[in-house]
Amino acid sequence: MPAARRGELFLVVGGLATALVLGEAVAHLLRPGATPSSYPRVRLAGANGGPFNSLGYRDRERSKEKPTGVRRIVSLGDSFAWGWGILLDDTYARRVERMLTERRVQKETWDDVSLASPGLNSVQEAERLSAEGFAYCPDVVVLGYVLNDSDDQHAPEVKRTADWLRNADATPWAGWPVLRHSALVRLLATRIRATVDNRRRVEGRRATYAPGYPGWIAGQKALREMAGMCRERGVPLVILIFPDLGVPLDDRYPFTAIHAQVRTVAIAAGARVVDLLPSFRGLNSELLVVAGVDDTHPNEIAHRIAALALFDALREVLPPPGEGMPHSCSDGRPRAAARAAERRGSAESRKGV
Repeated sequence: MPAARRGELFLVVGGLATALVLGEAVAHLLRPGATPSSYPRVRLAGANGGPFNSLGYRDRERSKEKPTGVRRIVSLGDSFAWGWGILLDDTYARRVERMLTERRVQKETWDDVSLASPGLNSVQEAERLSAEGFAYCPDVVVLGYVLNDSDDQHAPEVKRTADWLRNADATPWAGWPVLRHSALVRLLATRIRATVDNRRRVEGRRATYAPGYPGWIAGQKALREMAGMCRERGVPLVILIFPDLGVPLDDRYPFTAIHAQVRTVAIAAGARVVDLLPSFRGLNSELLVVAGVDDTHPNEIAHRIAALALFDALREVLPPPGEGMPHSCSDGRPRAAARAAERRGSAESRKGV
């Protein structure tokens, strides 16, 4: 081989080796744990803690009979409403409870009755509202809606998650054990896998809102049922839609159309909708979650943002302070029916019946 060609080959090999060494050094600097992946929580003690009442809810004991002078929110939802990863007092429902008590023109006492549980979907939330919620005589019902509320047991993501777990050891270095020790290879493999998995997750979520998907069909029916039950009783229903905090919240956000679908169904049913996507738009999602990619539940900052948006909506749907709801509806009847019965009773009394 001519000396000139050997020199060129040496330069190419040397340049490649230098690039690999520099890449390896950079990969070490970027290795997981070198930089924080989420907002550093300052209130960790008691996260996911109680109180827990005798019914198993993350709440104190509540009487079904509503005390005179007290107004009530009944909160429904899954782990977002439950407050996974944060203190109970930092949840959006508890924040709104305090805001309504402290900021209404006339002094009022508000209680948040939580019926939220991790893992619920819309169908289960409707059943819980019917079976338990109205017994507490709510002045307003708030449903925390998360995009996986349309899931059912046959959701595509369940299968994809199982497939991912089965293939978790299918790494690029399976046949080359020496590569296992390369930070650069591990970084590239992690990024590639994260990209592929995210695309699959996005596709899977969109599939759960396809027109013929059973979970979404059932979810739409459940939203209409909840709105109907509230309308019969003269109780406002407010639906709080959370965005997916595991994806960018800028123009790349992939689920805008899903938010529109949920809004359309809920508004048509008569609910007041608070879509939180505009409130979160443009924010760094890593600063809004409990533990980065490992746990994308909303942290205390996200709950604070949600509470402010919810409070503004509640001021629009609630009657003026001191007006509106009776203090007791322990018989569980729709308020409209109860008022009609009261009017009939008064008329009969005047007639001497």
